[in-house]
Amino acid sequence: MRSSGRAGSVFRAATLLLLAVAPLAGAGGFRLDDGLDSLRTKLRSADKWRRAEAVEALARVGTDEAWELIVGALADPKGEVADTAQLVLAALGESEALEQLGKEGGLRADEPLVRARAAEVLGRRATAPPVKWLERALSDDEPEVRRMAAWSLERLGRAGKLDAKASEEAGERLAVRARTERDPLARARQLAALCALAPRSAPPVLEEARRHRERIVRGAAAALLAQVLSPEEAFARLAPLASDPAASVRLVAWESLAGLRSRAAAALLVERLAVEREERPALRLVELLQGLSGLKHRRDPRPWFDWLKTLPTDWKGSSTVPVAAIADLAEHTQALLAGLPIESKRVAILIDLSGSIWNVRPDGRTRKQVVDGQLRAALEALPEDARFTLIPYTGKPYPWKTELVEASPARVREAARWFEDCKEYGSGNFWGAAMLALEEPEVDTLIVIFDGAPTGGTHHRLELIGPLFLEQNFARRVVLDLVLVDAEKHAERRWTELAQATGGKAVSVSF
Repeated sequence: MRSSGRAGSVFRAATLLLLAVAPLAGAGGFRLDDGLDSLRTKLRSADKWRRAEAVEALARVGTDEAWELIVGALADPKGEVADTAQLVLAALGESEALEQLGKEGGLRADEPLVRARAAEVLGRRATAPPVKWLERALSDDEPEVRRMAAWSLERLGRAGKLDAKASEEAGERLAVRARTERDPLARARQLAALCALAPRSAPPVLEEARRHRERIVRGAAAALLAQVLSPEEAFARLAPLASDPAASVRLVAWESLAGLRSRAAAALLVERLAVEREERPALRLVELLQGLSGLKHRRDPRPWFDWLKTLPTDWKGSSTVPVAAIADLAEHTQALLAGLPIESKRVAILIDLSGSIWNVRPDGRTRKQVVDGQLRAALEALPEDARFTLIPYTGKPYPWKTELVEASPARVREAARWFEDCKEYGSGNFWGAAMLALEEPEVDTLIVIFDGAPTGGTHHRLELIGPLFLEQNFARRVVLDLVLVDAEKHAERRWTELAQATGGKAVSVSF
């Protein structure tokens, strides 16, 4: 039965969906006159695209029963369906739809992934949920649920959707929670939520975090200190992190120091450039200095030291960013993968082995054989002090090595032969492969060769993959470089935007 007074709200929901949810790849369309029983049947279809269509159509029905079915779709085993439900629930403004997220199909579900999806949705909605729901989720047994709950609190707080009292009280509890959290990623996100909700309570907690044994926690502190301290205090606490043993922590600290736009911060960045030996971090240092100065100097620290001598003590940085110079920083790079410069010496290369790579070209070779040759040439051009691994993937990743190994001639030959012999076939689970690659703490760059259309795995919708990848990456700054093979234009645009948001680039090729 349709609830009373819903016509206007259903129209608003439909409008929001048209704006917020991109067309489903492979979807066959739905009729606005589909009834609830028809859509319930469609949700039981063996075809994942029909189930995803049903989720979108249920939003137009606008009843409690329809919203309950949408929340239930968060548990669908296919990412194409569950992601669609996640996006639909974020767009719906009705309080009844929100209530369903707090029940057994959402935050109280048995499956941890469903609880994590529900917790994440709550931070996307236009209206805030009861804060107690997210605070309860902060005590969940599953680290990902705790992390998503903290992220939602952070987003709601930064968007001004929580009243001052609720925000302050939640922040006080976060100050305790962030000190005791054992999972590094969850603790990092709780620190960010604390800074958003109760910045006055954050400094002592961040002080502990910047000395933590886990690099992700130190990286989070480096990202957040300047948000809650005066520039002078932030500089004093960031300076030691600028020479942290972990390159990922150094990177985050340098970016925060650059944000201070002071002469002292610039001097410290120049000093680090003179001693930094890692390739990707050194390039990032130059980018930051170019952005601060408006100059086009490169890796040689001597002209940067000369520049420092010209700066007054009260200098506050330039607003000019020499984009052309930044784009040319790695012109010297010898290793190219399908036209993409490999600018890192700590790289994981992900290759999608789903259907399209096995297509036969007019010359009789498959695309896979073309990639075989491109990959071998790129690996042979790596400097021997580089470290790398290969992670081809279908429905799951098939790593050559779970840790990075040196690019010695013997290892390069071994890796190239192994990939050439790889015959895996199936769907293309980008998310699973990327998450596996990020488990290697040494990796600073992911290079992905794919067609830009993920299939299978936990996440399929680009509207979710982008924000979720950046959420994982905020305390680390891993660069995402992409080789997009015959990608559709809309996917090419979205993936390029994501790559650029990480400091990476995308090249489009045709095999």
